[in-house]
Amino acid sequence: MMKPAELKKAIVGPIVSLPTFFTKDGAQDLESVRSTVEYAITNGLKVMLLTMGDSNYALQSEPEIRALARAVIEQAAGRATVLVGTSQNWWRDQIIGFARYVEELGADGVMVCRPAASLGDTPGYEDAVFETYQAVATAVKCGIVLNGVFSMRLLKRLVEIPGVVALKEDAGDPWCHDALWAVGRQASVFNGGQKWRFLYGVLWGMTGYLTTFGPLAPQVAHRFWDAVQRKDLFAAARIVDKYDNPYFEYAEPHPKGFHPVRQAAFELFGRGPRWLRPPQPSLDDREMNELRAIFAGMGLL
Repeated sequence: MMKPAELKKAIVGPIVSLPTFFTKDGAQDLESVRSTVEYAITNGLKVMLLTMGDSNYALQSEPEIRALARAVIEQAAGRATVLVGTSQNWWRDQIIGFARYVEELGADGVMVCRPAASLGDTPGYEDAVFETYQAVATAVKCGIVLNGVFSMRLLKRLVEIPGVVALKEDAGDPWCHDALWAVGRQASVFNGGQKWRFLYGVLWGMTGYLTTFGPLAPQVAHRFWDAVQRKDLFAAARIVDKYDNPYFEYAEPHPKGFHPVRQAAFELFGRGPRWLRPPQPSLDDREMNELRAIFAGMGLL
């Protein structure tokens, strides 16, 4: 397990936001999760993330989420940085218990999602949020990652808590700009959206981004990150145009939603099955062929 200061430095570049896989009958498929972690690490990706949205927490019980975290941490076996997120719907002591659990397993950091019951920005709400994060940081020794929408006033308070080292940003461009300006020197800020948004954020010190193609076609992630490191943002933008834009043009307005399309992409590249637990829909064979054609047009399939 990393020390918080080490974690801050490690959150850089493409970050693999892992799904949970399910069989067609709805059983949790942890072997496909493990093989995806192995594939990502073998192909040079260094940061793994479990998060409420991409990892399908809403479709699972807390014991299942704990089993998912164990599978990822065990498979990584110290070869990659592992961040494990909490759920928005958990209360303070539930968050603390989960944070202690994943720390004992060997997680390098816990990403604490702002609880849904504390979304106001008045002092009464914000004091409760601050005290929750403070309680988590007191309970564990690993680094804490902030996740959620906070006022700049609260954000500045939160990064002063010992152990808070990073922020997952996915609240829109104006908020991203303000957050980078407010706390970008104290915390490692990484992007939860698309690569074009990272290209905006990197100008103000953003350190990493959730990679769409890393666990599918890692050569795309490496080419993009190499261009960023060379400060050739025009080359990086051309990669966005070739790969991200066709994919998101199909996925974001899809009638079944973005996450079923994302899950289906993993199946097309051999990482794990497309299925989500009902009533969440999954792509049918016709839709799979449409998605396959998009990736084939990129030269990836």
